[in-house]
Amino acid sequence: LGWNSSRFDIALLWDALDCELWTMGAPIGDLNNTKSITVTHKMSHMKLQFIDAENLFGQMILKACVKDYADKSEHKDEFSYEIINSNN
Repeated sequence: LGWNSSRFDIALLWDALDCELWTMGAPIGDLNNTKSITVTHKMSHMKLQFIDAENLFGQMILKACVKDYADKSEHKDEFSYEIINSNN
C-alpha cells in the first residue's frame, strides 16, 4: 500500500517483477498513473498486490483511508524493495 507513490513504485519494481519468475497482471490505471497492480510468482503462486491508495480511493488523508478501508493503525512503514528481485 503506497500513498501517492505509483510512479515511484512501478519504476523501481518493473525490472524486478517483469522477469521469468513473476507474472505481472494488467494494472488498474496506466503505467504513468497506476492505481493497483498484482504480480504472481510463477513457482509458488504467491500474489503481491501493490496499491496506490490515494490514486485508487481518491483524495483523502492517510488516517481517513486507513480508518475507512483497513481498520488498522495509520503508522507508515518502509517497504524494502531489495527483498524482491529477479533472483527470487
